[in-house]
Amino acid sequence: MRIIIPLFVFFIIIPSVNAQDRKEIDSLHSIISNSKNDSVIAHNYFVIGKKYRRVTKADSAMLYAEKALSHSLRYGEPESTGTIYTFMGAIEYYRWNMGDAMNYYQKADSTFTKHNIKNRYLFIAYADRAELFRRSKSSKNEKDVYAKAMIYYKKALAVARDLNDSIDISRTLMRMGSVQSSLGNFNETKEYFNEVDSLYLKYVYLGNYHMQYAHLYLKMGDTINSVKHYKLSFDVKNRSKSNFTRAAGQKEYAYALFLSKKYTQSIALGKQSADYFSALDPPDYGRLSGLYKSLANTNLAINNHKEAYKYLALSEEMSDSLTSISKKKEGVELETKYQTEKKEQEIALLQAKNETAEAQKKNQRSLLLGGLALTSITGLFLFLGFRNRKKTNNKLRELDTMKSSFFENISHEFRTPLSLIAGPVEQQLQKPGIDVSEKKNLTIAKRNTKRLLTLVDQLLDLSKLEAGHFKLKVQQGDLSIFLKSLTSTFEYLAHENNQAYTVQINIPENSYYFDADALEKIITNLISNALKYSPDGESISITGIIQHQELQFIVKNTGAPLSEEALQTIFNRFARTDEQTTGTGIGLALSRELATLHKGTITVQSDDSWTSFTTTLPVTETAFSTNEKATGTVNTSAFENLLSPQAGADTTSLQEQIIIEEPDIFSKDNNPILLIVDDNTDLRTYVSSLFEDTYTIHTAQDGSEGFEIASSIVPDLIITDLMMPKDDGITLTKNCKTTEATSHIPIVMLTAKAGDENRLTGLENGADAYITKPFNTEILKTTTYNLLETRKKLQERFSQEVVLIPKDMAINSADERFLDNLKEIVDTQIIESDFTTESFSKALGMSRMQLHRKLKALTGLSATEFIRSQRLKLAAQLLKKSDINVSQVGYAVGFNNHSYFTKCFKEHYGVSPSDYAKNS
Repeated sequence: MRIIIPLFVFFIIIPSVNAQDRKEIDSLHSIISNSKNDSVIAHNYFVIGKKYRRVTKADSAMLYAEKALSHSLRYGEPESTGTIYTFMGAIEYYRWNMGDAMNYYQKADSTFTKHNIKNRYLFIAYADRAELFRRSKSSKNEKDVYAKAMIYYKKALAVARDLNDSIDISRTLMRMGSVQSSLGNFNETKEYFNEVDSLYLKYVYLGNYHMQYAHLYLKMGDTINSVKHYKLSFDVKNRSKSNFTRAAGQKEYAYALFLSKKYTQSIALGKQSADYFSALDPPDYGRLSGLYKSLANTNLAINNHKEAYKYLALSEEMSDSLTSISKKKEGVELETKYQTEKKEQEIALLQAKNETAEAQKKNQRSLLLGGLALTSITGLFLFLGFRNRKKTNNKLRELDTMKSSFFENISHEFRTPLSLIAGPVEQQLQKPGIDVSEKKNLTIAKRNTKRLLTLVDQLLDLSKLEAGHFKLKVQQGDLSIFLKSLTSTFEYLAHENNQAYTVQINIPENSYYFDADALEKIITNLISNALKYSPDGESISITGIIQHQELQFIVKNTGAPLSEEALQTIFNRFARTDEQTTGTGIGLALSRELATLHKGTITVQSDDSWTSFTTTLPVTETAFSTNEKATGTVNTSAFENLLSPQAGADTTSLQEQIIIEEPDIFSKDNNPILLIVDDNTDLRTYVSSLFEDTYTIHTAQDGSEGFEIASSIVPDLIITDLMMPKDDGITLTKNCKTTEATSHIPIVMLTAKAGDENRLTGLENGADAYITKPFNTEILKTTTYNLLETRKKLQERFSQEVVLIPKDMAINSADERFLDNLKEIVDTQIIESDFTTESFSKALGMSRMQLHRKLKALTGLSATEFIRSQRLKLAAQLLKKSDINVSQVGYAVGFNNHSYFTKCFKEHYGVSPSDYAKNS
């Protein structure tokens, strides 16, 4: 059986529990059974565990250690807990359960470190973990485990120095030197050994000190010094009072004599060592087996085959005896474990009896008190619950009133500045001879002022509904005329959007009861959303009928289906069908609340191609109470021309919208090309107006269309929104930055999503700048200008470079990849006279337009100019370094015509090729 003792474990191995120890253990059990103090119980269990550990009863030692740990954790004493963890780690180390030992040492380390405790148990936890790593090495992981071992040896050394324990310092330095020796780092080994203070290495430790030096010199091939230190180790150990230590010293020195080829002396000392090991009680069969094998090899060296055979047989006999003892020891440990468990059961039974008697006394006193307390608590609970509910209800009513009042006040506060904005804007629009671009911007301001006013009104209405302040006021009126006139106001807008718009109102021209204001808001919200979310070319159908004395009003649109998840949340405020679409605001939420107030419902259905909203409202007199009815009738003529501010379909607004056209994208060809991507038409128009004097403007309404345009025209800069349908701004940025044709384009992200987290996301995905709405136009203009200026500086740098270096010029990996391909093609094909822009673009897998725009952005040169520039740079290098004439240089770099080569060279360098060669 292999028995491995931790290096720093501080227990002495003795044969078995003697009578004195047994008496002390029984006494400790008695103390435990009569104590209720966790600290006392933990300490005594720990002492019992140590006694069993001393006699190598590992299972029994672990059993008591676990009990000690349980009480120590309950008591909450970190130093005691850490000490027990270290003790348990040493037990598992002894049993060579490496994983469990590591786990316990780690827990000890964590406990001591957390509470800033430094003691010898922390030292032991570090030192033994280092030993575990050192002993677990194999040929595959030797360096790794030795490196980990050194980490923990260094921690152990630091603790030993803090404790000023010279013995532990010296022993740790020895082990660290031994690790370096195993790694072949002999100079480092000597440094650690030389630092050891041998004054603190008494007896066996001083002997081990010399033995380590002996091993070191042996590995270094210095047999003389190795034998010298084996002799010093023997001299120390031979003076020991321990037969075991003397035997170990004799065994090691016998090996040294064998190395010195002093075979006769080696055999004599080996026999003496064997006598000591045999005299131990019990004999050390493991070491005897190895020693006899060494004696056999030594006799074999002097051709004494008879003696060699005898010792070889003795070695096998010792090995068999070791196996037999191992099995016998296992049986003894099992018996000890059984007796221990039996004793623990008796203690547990006694404790249970004491606890039961005590509990009975407590229960008798507690029953009466508990009954009285329960009755009192129940009454108090009911009283407090009633009072809290009353307070909560009052508080909720107050909050509703305050919220309603707040929204009403803030609505009026918003209306005043909106009026002050709308008035001057309207006055400017009425002025004759107003500039077209200014009229576009003022029209956008007017329309969005109306939109903001509508949102404020909706917010106020929704707040009143929630607070119960919005009262239903139904009046008698002609429902058919009301619905027809209301739906007709959206026809022009549908026509402008190229959408088929059909209305079928099949309601008798009779009088019905309805709240005109609520019904108008419901219908305009539903139709506005249908127009907004249906793409161009799709259809919107409106149906109105009376069925079972209820109005059924259906708005159905194609081209905008909803997912199951979206159907569940569509009536939530600012609901989004997905992360890439704009929200529905509060219109649908307000519509549902108004329909409920009108004693009706709104439902939604959708399949793969269409979406339908069905509003069902009672419209008979009996459906409403007296308080919900208003005097008089609905004036039909008053809403013959009803308009929806959201639809924006009034004649003036629609005429103004016709004026807002996309700018001519093919004008100003010599100007930088700017691509603006945003799903809001007004914003695209406004941003375009900021740059149309100095840039050629292209626009797109989403990220997908934006990427197509960017790939086709290769703009100088892109300004994009973040949240858009189809592909959003992040996707557009990723696509552009990972495609060779567009990877160089600077991208400015212009978005309403503020906050450092959103800004970081945009920049991490490749955006060159991130500006939040509302934005300062000068900041946007300056940012755009600076990004383009940075590109110009890169172009200027290229014009001065003799050799194309992709890593120095590239902005990102896609640019670097493009420039690598470019350099490879230039290096291999530039000298070919038939190498043209056509073959250049084909070799790079781009169109001529894409190559032209890409090279223009990176180098400031067109494809033709770039090829000529590279040939001239190569020619200049040849003229500097070569003895060939000017004509040969021209032909060598791809020029067919000598005079043309000379002309181009002189234009580029200011001197003729021949003068350039002379001056170089």
